Amino acid sequence: MNAHARLESVAHLVVPLAGFAVLWQLGALVVGNASVLPDPVHTVSLTIDSMTSPGPRGFTSLHHLRITLGRVVVASTIGLVLSVIGGTLMWRSDAVEDVLSDWLPFVMTFPTVVVILVTMILFRFSETSILSAVLVASVPFGVVNLWEGMKDIDTELLEMAYAFDASTLQIWRHVYIPHLMPFVFGSYRYILGMVWKIVALAEIFGFSVGMGAMFRFWYSQGQVDTLLAYFLLFIAVMLTVEYGLLKPLQTRIFRWRADHAS
Repeated sequence: MNAHARLESVAHLVVPLAGFAVLWQLGALVVGNASVLPDPVHTVSLTIDSMTSPGPRGFTSLHHLRITLGRVVVASTIGLVLSVIGGTLMWRSDAVEDVLSDWLPFVMTFPTVVVILVTMILFRFSETSILSAVLVASVPFGVVNLWEGMKDIDTELLEMAYAFDASTLQIWRHVYIPHLMPFVFGSYRYILGMVWKIVALAEIFGFSVGMGAMFRFWYSQGQVDTLLAYFLLFIAVMLTVEYGLLKPLQTRIFRWRADHAS
């Protein structure tokens, strides 16, 4: 990535954040009540303090963040793997396609909150309940996206590969995988977004540790400023994962496209 592209990428992140901070400050001035809407400077100060000072149950916000992040990574990874497997099976097998194409739209209409509550009851507020809720709520969307991507593969490329007696490994490496990577990234972004919300909601409903549990605790205490401080840390990590991990990884993987275009 050249300097201009890097600067443009930074601007796409910084400008909206700066605009949001300005609107937040103006909103705080209009409300004029820190217990209802604290200003961003005070909230950021509380966020930094929560990272070093023990809070409820003697843990810092970083401890709760680490637990939530672990749940998110495990659940989103399993969700992506199952999506790829499900999409591949639907593409390769007419029988699987006939069954899943009828049921997936039905499953995709389930309200997320209801799914979380049901899995919480079934699995007694365990880690399995979070994972189950994530898989039920997010995997169907990933499966459909990957399936549609596989159906869209250029058949002329496949015919050319077969004409040159390319092996199955070569076809997957040079045809399928390059074609499917945009769909994989799109599916993972959607799954990851769903996982963040589902994990936070599940922790709010029935866990004593994790960022969601802290959202519930500070809300019950009526401390909006501390609630927003924890939420600000939560958002900061989400943005870090997107702009510090996924986007650079995507740029690196798809570099061949830019090289080919040039």
